[in-house]
Amino acid sequence: AGLFITSRATEQIDYDKLTRLEENNKLLEIQYQQLNEQIDSLKTLLVLLGKHDLQLRVQANMRVLPEDVRELGVGGEKKKDRELLALEQIKSKQYQDVTEISNTVDELLRKAKYQKESFADIGERLKKDKNLRDHTPSIRPCNGWQCSGFGYRIDPFTKRPRMHNGVDISNAPGTPIVATADGVISYIGARSGYGLCIKLDHGNEIETFYAHLGGIYVKPGEEVSRGQVIAVMGATGRTTGTHLHYEVRVGGKAVNPLNYIIDESEFSS
Repeated sequence: AGLFITSRATEQIDYDKLTRLEENNKLLEIQYQQLNEQIDSLKTLLVLLGKHDLQLRVQANMRVLPEDVRELGVGGEKKKDRELLALEQIKSKQYQDVTEISNTVDELLRKAKYQKESFADIGERLKKDKNLRDHTPSIRPCNGWQCSGFGYRIDPFTKRPRMHNGVDISNAPGTPIVATADGVISYIGARSGYGLCIKLDHGNEIETFYAHLGGIYVKPGEEVSRGQVIAVMGATGRTTGTHLHYEVRVGGKAVNPLNYIIDESEFSS
């Protein structure tokens, strides 16, 4: 009888241990899921910071960081490669989960450190060169909705693929249009397809171009400041409706204007 009681007691203890282990395992799974969600949020934040870094480097006329360099971060190698290599054969799911989180956190910390140093470099550059900052486009030219982006698209009139050298922003007729940086009005006139348009010379081989205007408030040779109203939105030239066609040109070559808009990447009213 004594042996039977001892056996039953041992079974009960083992069962209780198993129950506690299962409960702990469920708790660990919940915590693991929460950590993964937090890591995903950090990854998203780093992607946004990377885009902001690109815009700021364009603003500061600095070398754009290659994507592979940005992805790697700086210094060291993955913990998996140096500390955990000898333990890689362990097949425990819990160990694999911990290893995965450890490697991911290491990677995110490297990227965050690299991004912090990059922002510091940009800040120093912009602090030293106020003239460059003032004369580099950095704001959106008007309120509205982006109805067409930079790059190849189907031309609304010819129905064929064609390079679109700027962004189109739609809004109501008469919507104010502003200079996106300090500069000098180098051209005002009507061009085939573009209607009434303005070209602004910002120096440093940077120009901005505003087309399909409904009215113009400046004259050739006039110096303007960032944020100054220079025109209003219209539908002159070849257009399917009221909108602004806006370009940024560097060294005579059209570049993506969204890289020169620091405040936001999408247009809204």
